[in-house]
Parts: sequence; C-alpha cells; structure tokens
Amino acid sequence: MDVTGLIRPNILSLEPYHSAREKIQEGILLDANESPYTQEWQGIGLNRYPDPYQRKLRSAIAQYLGVRMDNVLAGAGSDEVLDWIFKVFCQPGKDRVAVAEPTYGMYRVTANIFGIPCFEFPFDKRFDFSAERFLEVVPAHTKVLFLCSPNNPTGNLLDRDEILQLSRKWEKIVVVDEAYIEFAEHSSLVADLDGIPNLIVLRTLSKAFGRAGIRLGYAVASPEVIAHFLKVKAPYNLSTLTMENGCQVLGESENQLRRVQEIRRERERVAAQLREIPQIEQVFSSQTNFLLFRSPQASLICDRLLEKQIVVRDRSSLTGLVNCIRVSIGTSSENDLFLDELQRIVKGNL
Repeated sequence: MDVTGLIRPNILSLEPYHSAREKIQEGILLDANESPYTQEWQGIGLNRYPDPYQRKLRSAIAQYLGVRMDNVLAGAGSDEVLDWIFKVFCQPGKDRVAVAEPTYGMYRVTANIFGIPCFEFPFDKRFDFSAERFLEVVPAHTKVLFLCSPNNPTGNLLDRDEILQLSRKWEKIVVVDEAYIEFAEHSSLVADLDGIPNLIVLRTLSKAFGRAGIRLGYAVASPEVIAHFLKVKAPYNLSTLTMENGCQVLGESENQLRRVQEIRRERERVAAQLREIPQIEQVFSSQTNFLLFRSPQASLICDRLLEKQIVVRDRSSLTGLVNCIRVSIGTSSENDLFLDELQRIVKGNL
C-alpha cells in the first residue's frame, strides 16, 4: 500500500522551513543569531539551538526498539504527535476520524481543535476491538482510526490480530497508542510495522520510564510517514535538555524497566485486595500501571478520598463506565493508604 494518496495535497507539495542547525552543528556558528557565549546546565550547552532532526535521540529510540532511525520522530509528548497526524492526513470539511470508545480523551479533543468530525465506535462488552464490525459501520471519508492498546482507562490490551487484520484490509491510517505497552505481557506492534505502511504506533517516556515531566513522546512509522511529520513539526520542537534526558534514560532502559516489574506486582496486589472488598462490584484486569474498578456512588468515593488528599479519577461519564474509578499504582505505602481509606469510606457510606 502507498500512503501517498492519504496525505493532504498541500502537505505533499509543502516546502518545509529550513532551520540553521539542519546540516551544521559545529564550527564558527554565525548563522542563527545565537549568543556566542557558552551557557551550560549540568554540562549541557544551552546557547545553541537544538538539533532539529533529533539525530542523537532518534538513534537512541531506534536502538531501544530495534528499528531504523528513519522509523521514529519525537514530539513534546504524544499529544504533539497527534497534531502531526491531523496536519498531514486530515482536511477540514472533507475528512473525518474514528475513535474506539471508551478511551483517552485527547483523540476527540484534537479532532475538535482541527475541525475534523469524529466517529465514535464502541468497543464490545469486553472492551475489545473487532475489525469486521468496524468495517461494517465506518463512515465514508474516514481517514484515521485511533486505538489505544493497552487501553486507557479500561486497562486491557486490544486483540493484536484484529488490529493487524484491519491495517491490512482498510487502506487508511491506523494509529495505535502504546503509552502503556511496557506494562503489558505481550509485545509491541512495532515488530509488525514492516509491510504495513498505514500503521502508526505512538510511544512515550512518561509512563514506564517515569519522565512525564520532560514531555517526550514519539511516533514509530514507515520512513515515508516520518518524512512528512518532519515537514510539519516545529523546527526546534524539543529542547536540548529534553533530548539529552531522553537519551540518558533510554541508555539505562534495563534499570528503568525493573521498576515496571515492581509496579506490576503492586498492581496485582492492589487488584486482589480490591476484590476482597464486598462493596467493590468489579475490578477489571489490567495490562497498565493503573486499575479500573466499579463501585456504587463512585463520585462520592472520589470526593471522600480527595478530602484525605488521595486523588483518583472518576470515569463514570465515559461510555460503559458508570460508577467506575481509575486508580494509578503508586508506591507500596501509597497503595496501602489508598486501600485503607477506601475501605473506611465504602463501609461507612455504601
């Protein structure tokens, strides 16, 4: 499949802005109106513009994933990558996107920002995705489908075969957000990218790598898609500090991912204790760093927990999630405080 026909015509012909640091990053640099006086923070020079092509960072990401550098490009969180997808593929007044619900709300919000209608396709009762059902109902002019796997807020991993089947049958763009994939028992779809040029995988350093504060997400896709993302991204979208921190943490990936195992163990411990509370109606299985559970008067529970400065997320307003609460897995002591306070609240109010 050739994705060229899916790209907006003005993007195909777009001549991107050419910044000063595209080719030359060393020497007597008198071309970009920068300060000539070295300014450093923890040994990192800050007086020069960062590499617009993110070469060092992209190389580190590629090595971590086992792909080529031209398969990846990083943004200020995955939210910036969502912007690129709309800019490259979606024409207001013509195209639309689809979102499988319930899921992460920024897909729909970003569609609204760009003026693109959003078709909401419901998951089945197990919060899973069916390629056949989607193909039966997807409206005409739908250009992009957004899926989250493992899904937020339900926590489950979507059926890999269904996603791959759709990607091969539906000659449009399939975006799979794998923000939580390091917590899952099964591998990433990155391994299946070769030969599926319409598949885009989103990843992040915010979750398993504990770097939410640096805002670094990235796209993994065919070189052709990445080349068009390079056209529309801001020239210096990531700071030198962000990229250096990203390289550092990726270079220590084995140590960083040991904490993933700790979170998995805590997740199972918390889930088991939640299931022992009679007032908890259901605890959903999870492949993420959070749990979703259902209990009567979920909003009241969230309010009472907040009074004790324990902050969880009421997800009751989402499709199929009436009286559902999402709780992130914290440290062992934080989880104990949450469980103790939850039991006091439900025994006294439910």
